[in-house]
Amino acid sequence: MSLFPQIGAGSVAQFPLTRSRMWRSIANQLESTEQIILPDAAAGEIEWRLSYQDLTGAEAGSLSSLFASSQGSFGTFTFIDPMANLLGWSEDLSQAAWQAGLLQHASGVSDPLGTLRASSITNTSPGTQTLTQTLALPGSYIACFSVYLRSDTAGSVSVQRDSTLVTAVVGSAWRRVFVNGAGASGAVQSSFSISIAAAETIDVWGLQVEVQPYPSAYRQTTAPLGIYEETYFGNDELGIVSTSCGLSSCDLRLLSRV
Repeated sequence: MSLFPQIGAGSVAQFPLTRSRMWRSIANQLESTEQIILPDAAAGEIEWRLSYQDLTGAEAGSLSSLFASSQGSFGTFTFIDPMANLLGWSEDLSQAAWQAGLLQHASGVSDPLGTLRASSITNTSPGTQTLTQTLALPGSYIACFSVYLRSDTAGSVSVQRDSTLVTAVVGSAWRRVFVNGAGASGAVQSSFSISIAAAETIDVWGLQVEVQPYPSAYRQTTAPLGIYEETYFGNDELGIVSTSCGLSSCDLRLLSRV
């Protein structure tokens, strides 16, 4: 499956951009004038309006190559929501999407906002344990995994994507830690983990994965969303305009089946 290309240091879109959710219903008019309306769940789509400025020749070429390989609006490709937190259940570590090993966790812990949406994670085992979620995010795609951490006693925690990790010292104040960059070369999915040493207790909040090089404002999630494997171009022509020497602009309309 082809992937929508990233631009610059790892962005998917530039501002301004719009995302619109569309639903369709089927209506039947009876002879009695009564009307029956039912949702057509299979026809739901998300429309993306993307506008790019100052694209380099390589970036414009990547868009042109995807358009050609997709045969315009005929073929599909994978598009990853540039505004989404891709992790599922970002504040419910009991969900099956999280692999917690021998870690013990409790919810209802005070978070940086002063509410009780953080979780406490304790490692009672004799070795390091990890909290992991795996996403269908190819290793070639640049992403940022971030989390807010704190601990009543000073300790170190590793935040990791596949084999790339960042180790940070955490204390009583909340600290946002992140790891960014590409994942394992050639991989079709990526694993995002927090590693906690033996006998450590860490409070965590704001777990987030996004397809850009640096973290943005945290967005709470329930079910994992944001990776759309059936996306297609909304037009049969790709209008790339040369704006100056070596630079181009382009407006795109994409449609993702949901």
